[in-house]
Amino acid sequence: MTSDRLGDRETGSDRLGDRETGSDRLGDRVYLVTGHDFLVEERLRALKESIGADPLSEITLGAAHPPAEMLAALETPSLLGGARTVVIEGVDSLDKDQTDALESYLRSPAPHSVLILTARGRTKLAAAVEQSGTVMTLEAPRGRRLVTWIRHRARDHGIRLDDRAGWALMDSVGAELRDLDAALEQLASATAGLPSVAAADVRRVFPRLADERIYAFTDAVGDRRLTVAMEALRRLFVQGDEPLVLFGALAAHVRRMIVARSAAEGGTQAVRDALGLPEWRAERLLRQARSYREEELISALSALAGADVDIKSGDVAPEVALERALISIVGAPESQRPRR
Repeated sequence: MTSDRLGDRETGSDRLGDRETGSDRLGDRVYLVTGHDFLVEERLRALKESIGADPLSEITLGAAHPPAEMLAALETPSLLGGARTVVIEGVDSLDKDQTDALESYLRSPAPHSVLILTARGRTKLAAAVEQSGTVMTLEAPRGRRLVTWIRHRARDHGIRLDDRAGWALMDSVGAELRDLDAALEQLASATAGLPSVAAADVRRVFPRLADERIYAFTDAVGDRRLTVAMEALRRLFVQGDEPLVLFGALAAHVRRMIVARSAAEGGTQAVRDALGLPEWRAERLLRQARSYREEELISALSALAGADVDIKSGDVAPEVALERALISIVGAPESQRPRR
């Protein structure tokens, strides 16, 4: 089956990473749709529309229905004539009797029924479906492919996003497709009338979540997770955060750790009082401060001062200066780090 038979939405954003195998014939009577729940649900709706069967005779079954009921539904013609759609959900969780019954049916599907099977993962029915119909595997996109999905999906909601805005949306609401789609709907409403939506518009609509991503960066620095901190920093660059803002957040966190280190003997209470933080935050900061020796934190200030000069002089790109400072601050060999 070719993608343009299921409408514009399928041929665009939802086709990223999809695979189809099977008979590739017009008028298939059997489909297996597997993969991410959100994409499976959408493909199911698109299939129903493309089939054009009688909606009044449509029936949906699942693992709770015995084999005999499944076969009866498939072998009973629509009272109003035309094709009848039978959807069986979650076929990857069917028992042996149900699976055997459907495998037997798939050897000779009824001409008056269209069978659509759905699953999250692998199913023994896939091989049988390939002989008589089409198997569609819908994988959730990740990384840059997810940004492309977001941009295509944004067009479905009537808005235009660039890559930076796509990354900003991911950083704001996460990588779950259903959440991203809901966020795009909200974004379309909040930015109605704009010719295009930029990263700054995304952060304006989702300010609290965007701020949390900067905390994720500074916390990774505090936890001495260099790879995580570098990935977070580069993601912030891509989504359009100003290097000077990120520099300020990093410097402020290092200063907080210095205060926490000096108050460490008094425990969480002393750190909380010294910095005016809630107890949970003071406890985390104290743990982070103890992962650095005092002289390392002082050296971190020197590294930041050097980065500040580089950024303001223009001799070094701000992103490069920040990355160098990050490596200098976090990157002590594991064997030389203090025990927590």
